[in-house]
Amino acid sequence: MSERIEYVDLKLIHPNRLNPRLEINVMALNELADSIKQVGIIEPLIIRPKDGEYEVVVGERRYRAAQQAGLSKIPAIIRDYGDDEVIELNLIENIQREDLSAVEKGSICERLLDKYPEKYPTTHSLAQKLGVHETTVKTWISVVLEVPKEIQRLIVPVERPKPVPKGKITYDAALQISRQIQEPERQMEIAQKLSEEPVSTYLARRIIREVAKEPERPVEEIVQKVIEEPYELPFRLSHMQPILDGIKTQTSRRGIPDPKIKEGAVIHAAVWEPHFADLLVTKIERKKLGDFTEEDARREGGYTLEEFKQVWKDLHGEWNQDETVYIIHFREAK
Repeated sequence: MSERIEYVDLKLIHPNRLNPRLEINVMALNELADSIKQVGIIEPLIIRPKDGEYEVVVGERRYRAAQQAGLSKIPAIIRDYGDDEVIELNLIENIQREDLSAVEKGSICERLLDKYPEKYPTTHSLAQKLGVHETTVKTWISVVLEVPKEIQRLIVPVERPKPVPKGKITYDAALQISRQIQEPERQMEIAQKLSEEPVSTYLARRIIREVAKEPERPVEEIVQKVIEEPYELPFRLSHMQPILDGIKTQTSRRGIPDPKIKEGAVIHAAVWEPHFADLLVTKIERKKLGDFTEEDARREGGYTLEEFKQVWKDLHGEWNQDETVYIIHFREAK
């Protein structure tokens, strides 16, 4: 692949027509433009020749911010790429930064599978190329194919927001709504309500299940009922007895715990429904998976460290030593 680095006239560069991004964070773009005014562009863009001029391959935000900052030339790496390579590079870059929504990722995955079947014959082959689990790719595509457009617009523009901003819902909530609730008006009603009162993924799922089970009951009433109840922390069926026997005294979870989970709080331990024990939260801490000890594994349910790693892989698909998780310590509240 031919390649060269040079300062290119900004007027000769055009936006990437294959960019998967549907929304641009204006505030972040303004901040980047201010930074570029002060110190310039530190990392060159990647561009490709197109119709006698150039097209952005990687670095769309830097390109737009450079325009905003009033630059006349920018540093760029010039390479020859096919359309499939451009789409792939953009998706990989943004997946690694978790910078796109599930809708955007699903749309681009669907496009790759449709336009380049020789290169990506299955979701498995595409997932391998992107470095993610096949289930993840299938979920992104499901969001595009199953969720109504009106609800897609409410999905938060970053896949793992911390926390979910008001006015938005997670792609998981959007999928659950589309799969469990049939009436379009009620789908939109619950989506709007969840966007107005952001709750944890687990609580959102509980609310959606309750709305689906009681189609005649007002959504507002169901939401308030679930929010006011003690938090229900889901466990696998195999963990019920170790918890009751006092063997399992901690659980490690991805994402920020629900505000109801705090030291001194009594929460419900549930295997779906109903809950089987009341747990007193004794401590919450953060730790990288790579720092887990044999003692941590024992408290997770009487496992060895190797056994716990396998349990984690079964649940989440991979064991990433650098991933930071929340550990909720507890004991049964008598």
